[in-house]
Amino acid sequence: KIEELADAAATAAADLKAATEIRAKEAADFAEEEKEMVKTIDELTGATSVMDKGGASMVQLKKAHTVEQALAVMVQASAFSATDAKQLAALVQTSAQSDDDDEELAAPAGATYENHSGGIVDLLHSLLEKAETKLADARAAETKSVNDFGLLKVSLEDEIKYSNLDMATAKKDLAEATETKGTA
Repeated sequence: KIEELADAAATAAADLKAATEIRAKEAADFAEEEKEMVKTIDELTGATSVMDKGGASMVQLKKAHTVEQALAVMVQASAFSATDAKQLAALVQTSAQSDDDDEELAAPAGATYENHSGGIVDLLHSLLEKAETKLADARAAETKSVNDFGLLKVSLEDEIKYSNLDMATAKKDLAEATETKGTA
């Protein structure tokens, strides 16, 4: 029984250590993802506010056949920096290539931009909404992960504690039995 309890305590301690390491990695990954998403949301917010105020010429935007061309027009109109435009273009391209759940993030066909001067603004608003939703979902998942880890940690710590208490009791009983046997 003492060996079984010692093994149980050692296994729980190893599980706790592994879970703590995994949680630390998950937390670091989330922090990086959240940082990037917040940056993207800030860039989209800035771009949409400039576009809402008419910062880029709608006539120029009408001539844009692709999102990259539209972003280039906005850069020339000082809506945001070239780096921001590249990041937004990459976001749109990534969205277009991602799994079916994110398919609605893909940019509409070029013809849409020819016919609707507000298409770029609508696209930016749509991307902003999707990014905010994705950030909220990531934060909710992180909160759930933290709570799940907390429950696992308490459970494993309790298992270690009670295994050690049971082991101490079993050792005491063994010592008493050994003494009784020796006396007999």
